[in-house]
Amino acid sequence: MKPKHTARLLATAVATATLALTTSATTTATATPAPTLAAKRLNLSNKHNRQSFTVHKGDEITVHLTGEQTPTSTWGWTSPTAANTAVLRRDAVGSSSNGEATAVFHARDTGTTTLDSHLRCTPRKPGQNCSDVVVPWQVTVKVR
Repeated sequence: MKPKHTARLLATAVATATLALTTSATTTATATPAPTLAAKRLNLSNKHNRQSFTVHKGDEITVHLTGEQTPTSTWGWTSPTAANTAVLRRDAVGSSSNGEATAVFHARDTGTTTLDSHLRCTPRKPGQNCSDVVVPWQVTVKVR
């Protein structure tokens, strides 16, 4: 082969390889979807009373409040609720005879709201006295 012909073939091969690499890199870059943030979970309990938290849309919040049962009474929690259901939607709720209450919320929209519950005494047997005290539980949640 003549040197001029070899140089032209080499230049063509390099140009083709460069074009192939550039096209491959471009295709890969444009085909990769933008990363998304995975939903996170926030677990709240009795000890979180009067605290504030920030979460993001799509995040899950589980509230689990523990009551107390004695031979004469049960101190039980009401089902946790959200003050603004457009911001936090309650998707599950449960309670037990020992005073526990659980609820699962999902952050639906930006804004600030509270999660609320109340602890009350209930006599276990007719004729037994129980305190009229009501203990509030409240958490402030900001959704971004």
